Amino acid sequence: MAFMFDQQHSSKIKNEKIMRWRLELANFKFDIIYRPGNRNTTADTMSRITASIQPETNLKDLHDALCHPGITRMHHWIRAKNLPFSLDDIKTVTKACSSCNQLKPRFCKNEGQLIKSTSTFERLNIDFKGPLPTSTKNRYLLTIVDEYSRFPFAFPCSDISTSTVIKVLTNVFSLFGTPAYIHSARGTSFMSQELKSFLTSSGVATSRTTAYNPQGNGQVERYNGIVWKTVLLALNSKGLGTERWEETLQPALHSIRSLLCTSTNATPHERMFNHPRRSFNGRSLPTWLTQPGPVLMKNNMRQSKYDPIVQEVLLIEANPDYAYVKLPEGRESSVSIRHLAPLGEPSTRSDMPSHDHLQYSRKFAEDNTRRVRLMQSQQ
Repeated sequence: MAFMFDQQHSSKIKNEKIMRWRLELANFKFDIIYRPGNRNTTADTMSRITASIQPETNLKDLHDALCHPGITRMHHWIRAKNLPFSLDDIKTVTKACSSCNQLKPRFCKNEGQLIKSTSTFERLNIDFKGPLPTSTKNRYLLTIVDEYSRFPFAFPCSDISTSTVIKVLTNVFSLFGTPAYIHSARGTSFMSQELKSFLTSSGVATSRTTAYNPQGNGQVERYNGIVWKTVLLALNSKGLGTERWEETLQPALHSIRSLLCTSTNATPHERMFNHPRRSFNGRSLPTWLTQPGPVLMKNNMRQSKYDPIVQEVLLIEANPDYAYVKLPEGRESSVSIRHLAPLGEPSTRSDMPSHDHLQYSRKFAEDNTRRVRLMQSQQ
C-alpha cells in the first residue's frame, strides 16, 4: 500500500491490477495503518479472488446445462464466454461425469505402434477392390501404395488369383526394383504358398493383417477409396457411365500423384522421385492456334519504321511453346507463339486502306509539308 500511494514511485507503477485497486480506493477517505504480517491474520478482500471459489461445482452445472458436451466443444464454449476455467478443469469434470461415462463410454484401445517406412519403396501395401461394374472383363482393381511417399499404383484385373498378383508385382518390380517388405490382408490370393515362394525368391519379406482387422492395412484401404472417388469424379465431369471407369483410371492416378498429400506435406511424386512432377500448366492454346491456316507473325527484319509490323504466314501446327509456320517465300520455320497473332476477319478495301494507299497518302503529306515550308522561307 505504501508503494501504491508514494508519489515518488508513481511513474514506476506498471501492474494493472494495482492500478485498478488504486482507482477504486481513490473514492474513499481513509488512513493507512501499517500492520505487520504476523498480526495480519484476517486477510484483506482485495488479495483474494472470490471468483475461483468452487470452480468444479459451477463447471459441472454448466456441463449438465449444455447436455454433456465433450472436452473439445466444452472448451470452445468456455473460451467463447471468457469464463475462468482451464482445459484441465474441463477434462476433470468431463471425465468424472457419470452420465457421460454411461452413455458415451470410452473403451480402452490397446493399439500398437505402426511400423513406419523410412525410405522410398521400402514397404508396399497391396489390396484388391471389387467387384466393380465394368464393360470389359476387368472387374477388380489391384491397388499398391508405397508407405513412405504415398505413391499409388492401380491395375485393372479380371480376377483376384495369385497368378494375377504375381504378374502385377513382376511389372512393378521391373520398373522400380524390389521393396524390402510387402504388407497385405489375409485374402487367399495373398496367403498362398505360390506368392510366398515368389516373394521369397525375390528377397521380399511379407507381413499380414490380423484376422477381421482391415485397419491393419489402413493405408491401402484408404487409397482404395481415394482412387475410386477420383475416378467417379472424372467420369462425372466427362459424362461417362460408371462401367467405363478404366478410361479415367490413369488420369485419376496422375492427379493423385501430382497433388499435395496432407500427411506428408508434399506430393507423392516429389517424395518418390525427389523432383516436381510435370503436369498441366493451367494454360491452353487459343482457338486460332489449334487449326492450320493464315496467321500474323511479327516482322523482325524491318528495314524502316514504316515497314509493316507483321507479315502473313501459314500456320502448320502449334504447341504451348512453339509453332511451325510456312513463310511467304515458301520456307518453313519454327517460331515462338508469342510472335504470332490472329489474322482477324477479312476486310474490304473501303473498310481498311491497302498498304499502297497508305504509302501514297504518307508521301502526299510529306510533299505538302515541304511545299508549306518552302513558301514560309520565301516570305
